[in-house]
Amino acid sequence: MQRSAKIIRLIESEILGGKMPVGQRLESEEKLCERFGVSRTVIREAIQQLRGRGLLRTIKGSGTYIAESNLDTLANAMEAYSALAEDLDFLELIDFRILIETECARLAAIHAGEAVIRELRSLMDAMRQSKADRAEFSRLDIAFHLVIARGSGNRIYATVLRALEKKCIDYARKNRGDSDWFQSIVSTHQAILDAIENGKADVAAEAMHKHLLSSRRQYVDLTDGQG
Repeated sequence: MQRSAKIIRLIESEILGGKMPVGQRLESEEKLCERFGVSRTVIREAIQQLRGRGLLRTIKGSGTYIAESNLDTLANAMEAYSALAEDLDFLELIDFRILIETECARLAAIHAGEAVIRELRSLMDAMRQSKADRAEFSRLDIAFHLVIARGSGNRIYATVLRALEKKCIDYARKNRGDSDWFQSIVSTHQAILDAIENGKADVAAEAMHKHLLSSRRQYVDLTDGQG
């Protein structure tokens, strides 16, 4: 595995450096073995890993090629990282969300169409009906944020947040104390929706920023209390 990791870094560097352009056929396993002085097993392991990262694609009967970049590749990489990083600090996650989602809300107030508005309204109604089910409420909570990201019109924002969906739901589920959290969360979400619906970009951004900062403080208070 250590030897294949070295090959992965070398090939990856050539791809990202533009030495191996999109669509170019990768050298044969035999030539790669000669070039790097390793066995076929090492080369095959490296190719498999690079395929998993979305850098290579294999066409049966034709060969392995440098893959085109796409958002699914980004989403898969982010999702894999968040799933494997069990010790991912939730404060790092919420700080990342504050940065990205504040801008998402601003852009959604400008770009979101009626279909997005309707979906947000529907999610708000469902959230109000799910107070007794914290797991479902958390799922709907994050779904609300993902729709706003999609409504921003920025596909990269939406893709990254979608890839972190499971981790965000876990955060939301854990960030519920025994206090009256329900009404506060519903109210802050409604303020975000009202601003987006009325096309008030700065107000939407401020409402999202305020909501996520409050969520961060809540999490800090809960974890401090457990310590």
